[in-house]
Amino acid sequence: MRLRKLVAAAVPLPALLGLAVVVPAAAATEPLVTLADNAAPLVNSARTGDVAGGQRITAALSLKLHNQEALEKFLADVQNPASPQYHHFLTPAQFNAEFGPTQADVRKAVSFLEKSGATGIEVSGNRQAVTFTGSAAQLESAFHTRLGTYHDQSSGRNFFANDAAPTLPADVSSVVGNVVGLDNHALRTHTTAVAKPNVVKAVTPPVLKTAYGTSGLSATGSGVKVGFVEFDGYQKSNITNYDSTYGLSAGSVTTVPVSGANYDSSPGDGQIEVELDIEVVHALAAAANDYVYEAPNTSAGELAMYQKIASDHTVNVVSISWGACESAEGSSAAKSISSAVATGTAEGISYFAAAGDDGTTDCYRQTGSTAKAVDFPASSPNVTGVGGTQLTVTSSNAYSSEKAWNDGASNGSTGGGISTVFTAPSWQSSQSTTYRKVPDVSADAASGSGYYIYTAGSWETVWGTSGAAPLWAAFATLQNQVHGGGLGNLNPKFYSIGNGSSYGTGFHDVTTGNNTLHGTTGFSAGTGYDQVTGWGSFKGSGLSGLIG
Repeated sequence: MRLRKLVAAAVPLPALLGLAVVVPAAAATEPLVTLADNAAPLVNSARTGDVAGGQRITAALSLKLHNQEALEKFLADVQNPASPQYHHFLTPAQFNAEFGPTQADVRKAVSFLEKSGATGIEVSGNRQAVTFTGSAAQLESAFHTRLGTYHDQSSGRNFFANDAAPTLPADVSSVVGNVVGLDNHALRTHTTAVAKPNVVKAVTPPVLKTAYGTSGLSATGSGVKVGFVEFDGYQKSNITNYDSTYGLSAGSVTTVPVSGANYDSSPGDGQIEVELDIEVVHALAAAANDYVYEAPNTSAGELAMYQKIASDHTVNVVSISWGACESAEGSSAAKSISSAVATGTAEGISYFAAAGDDGTTDCYRQTGSTAKAVDFPASSPNVTGVGGTQLTVTSSNAYSSEKAWNDGASNGSTGGGISTVFTAPSWQSSQSTTYRKVPDVSADAASGSGYYIYTAGSWETVWGTSGAAPLWAAFATLQNQVHGGGLGNLNPKFYSIGNGSSYGTGFHDVTTGNNTLHGTTGFSAGTGYDQVTGWGSFKGSGLSGLIG
């Protein structure tokens, strides 16, 4: 049976009909600029009223980066072995000096918020985001839009959102790229599910190491730091039980609270996701030190977490198993977070995200839509999107075969398709696409070959791309140790290998299966790259020799 997803509570907000939007007199003659990306996603939704003027809302301003073209060139050069910049990653201070918002930019944004009556103003360590809290009436006045309550008829959810794209004074819009948090439509969910009757052979550390060929590597993850994007908590005793059962010598596990969030004293339904992520990384790279970032499950909380990961510059690899379909996430939030991820990759951080478990119809359980859609942040160009397979091994745990994971509507299928937000990066040009395709790679995710983990005081077998993403993060952790440092965005390397003669040395090419689900025709796996399993799963020792 599928585990109920953890979602941010969305309840009808008190309505104050006829609320007037008070605009300062000076704003009547001041030029205003519309932030087009900030139109709220209101698919299949009916407006039910106004948000009460006194309702407190936490939101954020995402500030613009400088020298964007130069940044794109640097991100290409830092992954180009022929460039003098190859793997010469930046420190946060170097990034801020070259590409980040200036102190003057921050002062301009903060001054605007203070004049609007906002409180709790907090600037991220890299100056890219300014989090704040204000009443609905204050936000309506500041951004010249009404905030309404809505009901999504397909999903049955109630949420609030801005009725129209916000506007800002021209001077302020020169430094602000997006406003994040004027709606709570997005559901950042995990898709981990508990498998009972469908298990053929659950995967454990010995199975994963043997099947995916990492047992021959001397690396253990020692000296590497792994970050986890989480919206719930965990209990260290469960992690310790898993490690001791399999004789794993593990590094430290540290919680990093973001915006005051720390769920560890009373984890919710998402505990299984957090513990799955950590334990799967331990299966291959137990000696790494883990940093579990926990944030409020809101747009502002999500942005603050990704900005903190980049500005802290503590971790080398990031595992992400929480996401939302692109249209639910919204363009403003997706682009803001993608900028934070680009910052991290410029500093040498590698990001891996689950591609979703609803086939090519990623919005199905969030909005009820059967239109083709992909999951974010897997669709961000600086994130490696990880799809799912069904792994079959021999009696000695050696690799036998893989096919695309598709267990039908009840148990899910690997996500994949084409982004509607992000254009295709240069390294994806061989796929003849205008927009970014996902996934990039894949690994085991099926119910029949689920992950055997210890969570919430018991052993469970779980499945989903939520397990495949940390598995790839674990492999990248080993590579950080093997190659002596951060590797940044590995997608250019993966696509270079996939398009070359060494493809079969580094990857298991998954050529059978599809991700058709919910009556919508998906994509089919085939030779080479496809929008079901990407380039396939890793051959540990083989791919290790091709990276660096």
